[in-house]
Amino acid sequence: MKKPIEDRQTVVLLFLAGEIDKQKAANLLNCTLRTIENYRRQYKEKGLDGLKDHRHSNYHKLTHNQKEQLIQLKKNDRWRSARNIRDHLKLSVSEQHVQRILISAGLNRENLKRVKAITRFEAKSPNELWQTDIMGKIYFPNIGVLYLIATLDDHSRFVPGGRWFRTQGKMNVFQIWYESLSKCGLPDAMLQDEGSQYKARTRFGTADYEWYAKQAGIELKWAKSAECKGKIERFWKFVQGDFVPEVINAKTPEEVNGAFKIWLAKYNYVFKSRYFGNITRISRYKVSERRLSQLELQTLLTVEERRKVTRESTISLYGKHYLVPPGYIGCRIWIKIKGNKLYFEAGGKVFWKTRLRE
Repeated sequence: MKKPIEDRQTVVLLFLAGEIDKQKAANLLNCTLRTIENYRRQYKEKGLDGLKDHRHSNYHKLTHNQKEQLIQLKKNDRWRSARNIRDHLKLSVSEQHVQRILISAGLNRENLKRVKAITRFEAKSPNELWQTDIMGKIYFPNIGVLYLIATLDDHSRFVPGGRWFRTQGKMNVFQIWYESLSKCGLPDAMLQDEGSQYKARTRFGTADYEWYAKQAGIELKWAKSAECKGKIERFWKFVQGDFVPEVINAKTPEEVNGAFKIWLAKYNYVFKSRYFGNITRISRYKVSERRLSQLELQTLLTVEERRKVTRESTISLYGKHYLVPPGYIGCRIWIKIKGNKLYFEAGGKVFWKTRLRE
């Protein structure tokens, strides 16, 4: 505890007179050698005023009655926060100080009576609603950034399809959509955010995704926030904690996707969900009765794009270059994208076919 100013003056005068050394002065005032040096300098400059402490603390103690009052207020109105209690009682302390008192009284984890209750939604049956999304970028030291695109059944949490890509473009979204519909049939509705891959940015017109959903008879629902897609957001969290650490040092995207294919099969068919009472997700899922043949699906989900062939006999598609057959340099050709395959047709004949690059 700091000594009275009279004691400080006496010790400093003895020190200046050479009757005691600095260590002895520090011991008498219960302070450091640096403080004694500051006292010596300030006393020479300002006299007695130099030994005064001009700091002003904002720390204020509460009386016993004030503590009892705030605790009683919390007990009467459980919804009140530490900040609310401080302001209501006009206390001259921080809200953290009030919070510490509430913690010591065991009142810090009181349940709130919500003005508006949280409504949790779950589809009543499989394929009534699917969710689809793009997980935020994950950095792999030997590969770079990859994005996971997947679909998820709202009722069972079964994941019909998912794969890692270097980009989050619409064609990668279409690939996962195509694979999911091929494997599990058509859902009644799809829930997704309003990203440009899914929804047109203009007031008029539709994005490819919207147009093809309409042709397939799939109702589109738009998520206004991440909370609306809570189930697939929790799936992302599980992937990041359970799968990613195992493959973080993978050398290629193919290695990541190979491991993910095995992991996803375990997620759907082996891993048990505590939320559903320790049963597998496949136990709550069955494929949709609304199915299209492979030919119908390919025809329906065929994307057509027009590209000009460069002088090197290549075309550019979504940041990737593809070599086309000779004889078309300078021409504008129509190409078709079916699933993950790229076609060039003319006169009903397929002149060229290749796989889309990731």
